[in-house]
Formats: sequence, structure tokens, C-alpha cells
Amino acid sequence: MTVLPSTEFLHLVIDGQTRNVVRLHERNYTCRRFQLDDIPCPHAMAVIQKFHMDPYKYCSDYYSIDYLLKTYEIPVNPLPDETTWQIPEHVSSQVVLPPKGKIKPGRPKKKRGIRDWEGNTVTCALCGRKGHNRRTCRNIPKRD
Repeated sequence: MTVLPSTEFLHLVIDGQTRNVVRLHERNYTCRRFQLDDIPCPHAMAVIQKFHMDPYKYCSDYYSIDYLLKTYEIPVNPLPDETTWQIPEHVSSQVVLPPKGKIKPGRPKKKRGIRDWEGNTVTCALCGRKGHNRRTCRNIPKRD
């Protein structure tokens, strides 16, 4: 990748045929991968490496060890055995049944029905009546 600086924080990175603009101070790149992952994209890493900057400075704080340790700081107590649970009477008396009906095998049918005015009406080219075409016409006009 070729890095061409425009200003102190604005750089053009040429990667083969593609050109990407990298704004490090805004953490905004034209490939938009940083906006998704909060980790510098390869284009930003090329700029960071060229100018010998700290890549961890441009990563989100959520990827740091401090945040990882804070995640597991609060203890999570496991659930006791089901036999020791104390369930209120109004909850245990309710019966939850599976949904009614069966899902039919095969491809699901269309949900939208065709209206009568939307149907494909065929008009015969020979007699002009609707409901059939010229190949299946029984009302062939006689020639004089």
C-alpha cells in the first residue's frame, strides 16, 4: 500500500486500483471498516505503521485488558438445582401449550392472493373473445 499524506491527519492510501482516504483524528476511513469494528482497517494500519504511531491508541477501549477484567469483575451466581426452586402457585398453575396447527411440509405458499382484476386474461386474436387464444379457438370465422 502506498501512503500519501495530505495533511497531518488526512492521508490517501492507494491499494492496487482502490484509493482510500484515512482521517486518523476523526477515526473515519472511506472503507468504513473502522465504523463497524472500532479497530483500524488495513489502510489505517498502513498510515499508523508509516509514521510509527501506537496502533492501540486508535482501537476502541472495549478491546483493552481493563475492560475485559471489568466484564468478569461482578460474580455470576449459578442457578441451584430445580428441585429447590420456590415457584409461586399462580405461576405453576398456568399451563403453557404448544401452538395449534401444523406446519405443512414443502415450500410455503404465496401469502398474497391474485385478485380477479389482476388475473391474466387471454384474448383470442381470431374471434376477439376472452378466455382462450387463437390456437385453442373454436369460433373460427368462416371465409366467404
